[in-house]
Amino acid sequence: MPLNKPIEKRYFSITEVAEALGLNASQLRYWEKEFSILKPRTNARGKRFYTDSDREIIQQIAWLVKDQGYTIDGARKAMKKRKDVASAMAETESPESVDTAALLARLRAVKEKLLEWDKRMS
Repeated sequence: MPLNKPIEKRYFSITEVAEALGLNASQLRYWEKEFSILKPRTNARGKRFYTDSDREIIQQIAWLVKDQGYTIDGARKAMKKRKDVASAMAETESPESVDTAALLARLRAVKEKLLEWDKRMS
């Protein structure tokens, strides 16, 4: 095992998770009450510690509620079929997953074709 290998965090605070996912801590606490699948570990003082699995669940809930417009009840029902939610999320392209250079190249090609057609029509 190399000594210079970075240490991977196994647990994240509510603040870290909320900031990373663009949510706020109160939303996460509310969702914990509404979604039985979301159960972060807590210490004796009640401080929450989220795992990568918890973060994945939160991302799926956020995608359903914020991006797809589900109600909490609808999202709760959808989360019972988590595999379906995960595959639907994967099919939806997020802005981060778009290859900007390829998209620009495609747009330029379309623009050139439109300009050619415009010249022919004139």
